Amino acid sequence: MAFIGIDIGSTSIKGGWLDLRAGEIGDVLSEPFPEPIGGLPAGHFEIDPQPVVERVRELVERMLRRNGPCDGIVTCSQMGGILLADVNGKAATNYLSWRDQRTLEQHPGGKGTYFDVLREKTTERDFDAIGRELKPGGGSAVLFWLAENGKLPSGECRAMGLGDYVLSSLCGTEPVAEATLALGMVDLSRGEWHRPWFERLGFGSIDWPKLGRVDAWMGKYPTSAGGIPCYPAIGDHQAALFGTDLAERELSVNASTGAQVSLLTESWKAGDYQTRPYIGGRYLNTITHLPAGRSLNGLVDLLTALPERAGVNLPDAWGIIRQELERTSRKDLKVDLAFFASSVGDRGSITNVRLENLTVGDLFRGALENMAKNFSNAARRLGDSGAWDRVVLSGGICQKLPLLRELIGDEIPGPQRTVQTSEETLLGLLKLAKHIEAQQEGTGR
Repeated sequence: MAFIGIDIGSTSIKGGWLDLRAGEIGDVLSEPFPEPIGGLPAGHFEIDPQPVVERVRELVERMLRRNGPCDGIVTCSQMGGILLADVNGKAATNYLSWRDQRTLEQHPGGKGTYFDVLREKTTERDFDAIGRELKPGGGSAVLFWLAENGKLPSGECRAMGLGDYVLSSLCGTEPVAEATLALGMVDLSRGEWHRPWFERLGFGSIDWPKLGRVDAWMGKYPTSAGGIPCYPAIGDHQAALFGTDLAERELSVNASTGAQVSLLTESWKAGDYQTRPYIGGRYLNTITHLPAGRSLNGLVDLLTALPERAGVNLPDAWGIIRQELERTSRKDLKVDLAFFASSVGDRGSITNVRLENLTVGDLFRGALENMAKNFSNAARRLGDSGAWDRVVLSGGICQKLPLLRELIGDEIPGPQRTVQTSEETLLGLLKLAKHIEAQQEGTGR
């Protein structure tokens, strides 16, 4: 038995052949994610959704040509953002990406930015109900901006995530949303779209897809041999953690471009953290947008700018950095990696600098110490140390930097396990396909 797994990411769209019997990911193919539309106002970040649909279709067709028939298609997608489609399923807007920042423009009412006004109109009860997921590029924020500017489509339309639109277009069926992808739009206390809040924000007339189960197919991908069942798209964050086999009483620290610290729970309880629906009816309490690879790469870019300007190529800058880290034992150079808007601030710093510690090794040790401290602080927001028995480390940075794992162990004592895979989301989709198979066998479907 085999499935095709599709990961609709922000830089690439990846497809994997998922062998359920062997428990392995076979063929892996990739297409670049389409470039944003040019010529838009500053802060506006839009993607034409049709090329996304066509690139996913091409990946599926290539997979089928290379591997033969399959039993189903499972998908994960980038979270946040929104697009609107008309009653016939045709896109009425571009995909307004999670990277869109138009809500940080000044509101004409003089009460700050559009996002400030949105937050003011959102009660604490609303904020808790949506899992405290309210960001400038979130679906609710972008829809609020459209409503405030009279730019919602004039006819009947339906809002959905990018993954929902892609699958609906491929299958020629009504879109079905799954709660893990509906970031900050579902009332977690009721398991339904938070329509009363939408009404107060000015886009209550918009329709929304049916919320479906992850193990119930939403349509079939047409082939000459018959339709292939397609299952609702899930969030890429949850897919990656599902791929780590995260269990209850395990604290997840996932660090790649960005970082998240997360803890599974059986029931929803609001707190000083974000809450996201998880596979199997569970929830993920999480702190996201922690500085990680993006900030580290900023330091690398700074250090390599002069040699590159002089025509000197450094093919393995990280290899040199790792060597310098091994030679450094000082701990007094302080780095704050909040070089961009994050959950720990938007102004970073490098302090306590002396000539003796102004070295590559000291700089990156200070950066990794800051990461570990941020992870520890985030973990304490999720619960005290008695809330977990083991720390699960995943993501490329945790895999490649032993010192970071050591520093995390200093800040969050206890047993660790490190997930060594570069295909976390596809591995999560493989496990999802096996979950679907088990559920269907249990119900005789």
